[in-house]
Amino acid sequence: MQVNINFQNNMSKSFKSMNKIEDSHLIKNIQDKRDDEECLREIIARHSGIYLDIVNQYCHDNNSQLKKDLLRDKDFNIYQSAIKFDESKNTKFSTYLGNEARW
Repeated sequence: MQVNINFQNNMSKSFKSMNKIEDSHLIKNIQDKRDDEECLREIIARHSGIYLDIVNQYCHDNNSQLKKDLLRDKDFNIYQSAIKFDESKNTKFSTYLGNEARW
């Protein structure tokens, strides 16, 4: 049983690092305008849940115009975050997106 747990932990770590590499590759393509439409669709698909969680956390009133605007502009806001993201700051894109969504 111990072997299975260690194997699962190692696979989980590998998967997380693979996702980080993939995200950074996708974001770099968006910033360099290479296959940016396809890469943008993938980034939006991966990070929409995080964005929606943050909007719901900070906008409690479901009928507020601010919340409606943030939800309507989700794809654009994720795109803007991808354009401005700086990998040299040693932060994950999801963290950067969360900070951008709060402001």
